[in-house]
Amino acid sequence: MPAIQDWVQTEFSAADLHLVGDMCSSPLTRAIRNDVLAARAPSWSDDSRKSLANLGEKLLDDITFAIRKNKLPFARTPDWYLGTRAMDRAFGLGRDLHLFGTEDSIRWTSFTEPQFTRGIAYFLDASNPMVRVERVRALLKALGAPELAKDLNGIKVSAEAEISRGRRIDLLLEWKDSENNRFAVAIEAKLGHHVTRGQLSAYREHLKKIAGEDRRRLVIVSPWRSRKTDRSLRRNLEWYWISWHDLLVAHERCLSDNFDSGAYRQFRRTLWDQTG
Repeated sequence: MPAIQDWVQTEFSAADLHLVGDMCSSPLTRAIRNDVLAARAPSWSDDSRKSLANLGEKLLDDITFAIRKNKLPFARTPDWYLGTRAMDRAFGLGRDLHLFGTEDSIRWTSFTEPQFTRGIAYFLDASNPMVRVERVRALLKALGAPELAKDLNGIKVSAEAEISRGRRIDLLLEWKDSENNRFAVAIEAKLGHHVTRGQLSAYREHLKKIAGEDRRRLVIVSPWRSRKTDRSLRRNLEWYWISWHDLLVAHERCLSDNFDSGAYRQFRRTLWDQTG
C-alpha cells in the first residue's frame, strides 16, 4: 500500500483521469474530456502535506490495532438463520395461530372502544377453565406483570365494569390465588380518545378496595402516547402505558396454540389492523 506522502505528491496525468471518466457516468466523462476538470494534483502546502501524512499514519495505526484486537472484524456473510430465529423469538412467529399468519381481518366496519373491550372480555372468559386461565395468564405477561400470573383461581372478566358515580372501567380482571389473596387488573383501552379528568384516580381508588398494592395493575392501552396521556400519567404514577401493537406482539409470544382458536386469532388481527 503506498504511503500517504506518496499520494499527496503524485501528479495525476490526463490519461489517468480519462480512464476514470470512462468508468464513471457520462457527465463526468464529458467534463474530463472537455478539460473542465483539472488534470493536476492538488496544490498542497508543506504544512498540509505533513498534517495529512501524520493523520494518515495515525488512522492506519488505529485501524490495524482495532483489527488485531477484533474490535473491527472483517466483513462476513450474514447468518440469516440466526437473524430469522431472533425475529421468531421477538414476535412469536413460530405459532401456527399467530395473528400475522392470517389476512382474515374484519374489514367491513370500524369497531369502537367498547366493542373491542367486550371482544377481549369474550375471548378471555372462555368456557373451558384451562383455556380461560392460560389466556388471562398470557395477557398478564404481555402487560408486564408476570408476577401476577403465577396462581390464578376464580377468574372474573368484566367489560365496562361499573364503579362509583357512573364511571366504567373498560376491562377489569379479578381473581384469587391459592391462599385466597385477591388480585385485580384494570385496563383503560383507547383508540384515539384521551383520558378524562379524574378518571385514572377514580379507577385506582376502586382497585385499592379489591387488592393490595403488589397485587394489582393499572394499564392504559392506546395506539400512541399523547401529550395529554403523558400529563395524566405524571399525576397517576401507579398507572402504566403500552401501545396496542406492543401488547399484541407480546401476547403472541406468551400464548400457546393449545389455548388459542381461529376466531380469537381473527379478532386479534382485526384489533392489530384497526389500532395501527
